[in-house]
Amino acid sequence: MKKSLTNILKNKKNLKNLIAGIALSFSLTNSGFSQNRSINFEKESFENIKKEAKKSNKIIFVDCYTTWCGPCKWMDKNVFTNDSVADFYNKNFINAKFNMESDSGKIVWSSYTINSYPTFLYINGEGELIHRASGASNPENFINLGEDALNPETQLATFNEKYEKGNRDGGFIYEYLKKLDKTDIDYKDIFKDYFKTQKEEDLTSRINWNILFVNERNTDINSETFNYLIKNKIKFDEIYTPDSVDEKIFNAYFSDFNNFLRKKSFNDSIYDIWKNKIKEQNFSKVEEVLLEADLQYNKKIKNWEAYSSNASLLVETSKRYNNERKLNTLAWTFFQNVKEKNHLEKALSWAEKSVKMADKAYNNDTYACLLYVLGDTAKAIQIEERVVKLAKETNHSQEIIEKISKRLEKMKNGEKLD
Repeated sequence: MKKSLTNILKNKKNLKNLIAGIALSFSLTNSGFSQNRSINFEKESFENIKKEAKKSNKIIFVDCYTTWCGPCKWMDKNVFTNDSVADFYNKNFINAKFNMESDSGKIVWSSYTINSYPTFLYINGEGELIHRASGASNPENFINLGEDALNPETQLATFNEKYEKGNRDGGFIYEYLKKLDKTDIDYKDIFKDYFKTQKEEDLTSRINWNILFVNERNTDINSETFNYLIKNKIKFDEIYTPDSVDEKIFNAYFSDFNNFLRKKSFNDSIYDIWKNKIKEQNFSKVEEVLLEADLQYNKKIKNWEAYSSNASLLVETSKRYNNERKLNTLAWTFFQNVKEKNHLEKALSWAEKSVKMADKAYNNDTYACLLYVLGDTAKAIQIEERVVKLAKETNHSQEIIEKISKRLEKMKNGEKLD
């Protein structure tokens, strides 16, 4: 399979939202990022910016954003205003930003096919796309991204050219896929193309293991290679340990399910077809995969009684839920959506277990909220006061601290929590 640079870079896929939570629960906007300088974004049209880039022999950096994109706002506030980032980008690039829903932004969008936000484009004066990436990142990684865009050896366009010329070396493919994984480009065809060159006895090699699971969300569960893994799982277990193999397979299945779940056309019939397909592959932990899928499906359709049953079974039977973040996520979802006291009491026990595993502001907050709705107001207030202190000590954003503080005041005033 040979594709032009334009075609490879225009491949579409579902929007990536794996980092949407950055702007909410775990952002560290007061963690020492300097706010004195910022990237200087040009106000000219894209055509004029290209002319300027050609004249100055500089690369254009384009921030593709929308007004409703949380991670885009996070980048504006915490990364574009960082001194080191600002100095690096102002020195090396002509910088531009376009709202993809504006008239000027639609020109960029149609030229380079933007599928997720934020997307960062690096374009030469001829308008040729030489590098790209998607999703929010910290200042250090964002500078690294710019350095890759400046270096012809590390530009995505260079990797794509080598691929088009027939380079199928495993080490090269692995590095190429890692670059593609930072974009909104669907690279499943490249997986298929590469594995056609591999002999069956080579599929268990370390480099092929790494390539197959560069990121589980892009692993094609319908591919011959993935089915080979399922059928020969014992062989892979011996090399990479059963827990590691199980985790990779599970995540690949569940990511595939999430792709279906996000589609507007998703319904019970499509769900049944998906479940039957998974059962046919005979993965040893298929019941756990289906239980996790049922959990998310019932959450989507707001069947909280079924969701509660799914969650209880997962906590009781799945080692994956012996984890403070997963327990906290379940407990918080119960707090927000479940009304039955017996279910909330279960959620309280999960929140308490999460806190014992890792004493953090986020899970203590969940614990306090559940205590409050279950009537133990005094203890809830005591813990929420500590949550505010923990949040300040661990440099949570002022927005998060204010939100927690307001919740504490509601507890003290006997008001309903949001």
